[in-house]
This record gives sequence, C-alpha cells and structure tokens, in this order.
Amino acid sequence: MHSNQEINLPETIDGWKVEGPPQRIDHTTIFDYMDGGGELYLAYKFKSLLVYRYNREPEEEMLVEIYQMETPDETFGLLSLDWTGEPVNLSSAPAVRSENPVCPDYTALYGEGLLRARADSLYLRILASRETPDVRETILKLGKILAGKSPAQPPPAILDVVVPSTDSAWKIRPDRTAYFHSHLVLNSLYYLSHENILNLNHSTEGLFICFEKKERQPGSQLAKLIVIHYPEAPAALAALTSFFQSYLPEKADQVDLSPGLLKTGSTRVEDGWLGWTLFGNYLAFAFECPDQKAVTDIFSQLNFKTIKST
Repeated sequence: MHSNQEINLPETIDGWKVEGPPQRIDHTTIFDYMDGGGELYLAYKFKSLLVYRYNREPEEEMLVEIYQMETPDETFGLLSLDWTGEPVNLSSAPAVRSENPVCPDYTALYGEGLLRARADSLYLRILASRETPDVRETILKLGKILAGKSPAQPPPAILDVVVPSTDSAWKIRPDRTAYFHSHLVLNSLYYLSHENILNLNHSTEGLFICFEKKERQPGSQLAKLIVIHYPEAPAALAALTSFFQSYLPEKADQVDLSPGLLKTGSTRVEDGWLGWTLFGNYLAFAFECPDQKAVTDIFSQLNFKTIKST
C-alpha cells in the first residue's frame, strides 16, 4: 500500500521549482489548512496530507496535495463524488477499460488545470493557477510520478450488491454513482435531514446511484437509490426505524418495524414513490420513483440474497 511518507517529487520540473519541503498535515491541523473543507476528508478516513508548492515565473503557482487515506475504498469514494473531466491514464501500462455498468472505471480525471486521481490509498489533487497545454503536460508528469506504479485497485465490494438487469425499464447512470460513509456526504448527494437519521459512521458503507428510464421522455426525472451496509442486522433495523420516525413520522405506524431480517414496502410521497427494503444488515431506499412499478424494477437490480447477512 502506498504511503505519502515515501513520496519523492523532483525539486524542479519543466521550469517549475518546488518551494521548500512539503507541508505536513494531520487530523489536528487539517482545519487550519482548509477551513470547512476538512470534514470531507475526515469523512473518508483521512490519515495525513503532504502539500508541495511549485512556482514558475511570472507568478505561476502549482499546488500538489497528496492525501493518505486508510484504504483504497476511501480514495475511490473521494473520486466518485465528481466523475466529470477528461479521463487520463497515469500508469506506464496501457489503460485497460472494462465496461462497468455501475460506475466509471476511471482512476484519474483532468479538467481546467486540476488533476484528481486515486493511486492505491493515496488521493491526489494537482492544481495550477493557470492552465495552458504545457501546464497540463507538467501536471500529468507529476501525476505519473505519483501514481504510475500503483497497482490497480477494484472498487468497493458493496458495488457488487447492484446487478443491472437487461430486462428492467430502468438503467443506471454510472457517472452519478458515489460511495460514502458520512451523512454529511450523503446530504451533498441527496439531502435527507440535517440530522444523522440513518446512523451513518465510519463502520457503515453507502452507495448513491441514479437510475433513468431506458426510453426517457422529455422532462422525466432520475430515480435515486441509496444502499447502506451496516456492521450487523440490528443496526440496519434501527436505522430503518430512525428513518421513518424522523423523515416520515406520519407513516411510521403503518410500517412493520418489529425485529426481522427481511422487510420491504413502498408508499406515495410528495415527489413520487418511496420504496424501502431491509435484508439482514443491508438497507436500501428508492426515492423519486414515478410509480410503484419503478420501485420494484429498481429493487430487482439488488442482489442481497446472494450475500451472507450478519
């Protein structure tokens, strides 16, 4: 597993010169470095950060941020929050693209002077104050120095829960798929409540996925799927109970919230149909479905029954 303590960046590259030793940041100083932005990285099991600053005349700056996260799943999660940009290959080996129906398989994205990349357990951000073709080339060179020898890492295992069906009228929008732990991150993807009503923390894993009709009509909306994996089944049931008591208290007495490993249902709400399904320590919700059949179609693309519940 890569460590940012083993990084050796060049002192000069293409006329750029590094400004002294890197700044070292940990949990105690991350908010001093980024006021307000630190919560995002802490939500993905942040360990440490190295910051290099490069300068080139006239007053050009380039910032290299190397985040050490606990696991490659965390770096996937950070990248998954925004799949926009130009996919780039930082490895010395030719890029091998597999067709992934659940999420893009990109490990690096470039756009407007910013490179974002995952390399094992490192998450990389390289940002230039001004973009030109030669600046882009330098950024990619630095990216290859940092990520070029990293072994390929699979996405988080929770993505295997979703098995797209060719028979369904609904298909996944891979460029909207995101992986998370924190309710703060979930709220940035799909707002539920300012409170942590699904009891999310570092011991839980979540997926946010958007579905669209294969034959979309003008003005049709996306349906949203949230899947949460809890450490044990009682925690998943407690989260379902908390959800209804907080999000839909008027319907809580109509839902079976007694102990049990399998529960499913749907109800009409303001913005369409809301569906839920509980299977052991997995809990899923479908939001903004146009009808009850859409809820069924979307849930049919979950393969909880092949997963051992706890």
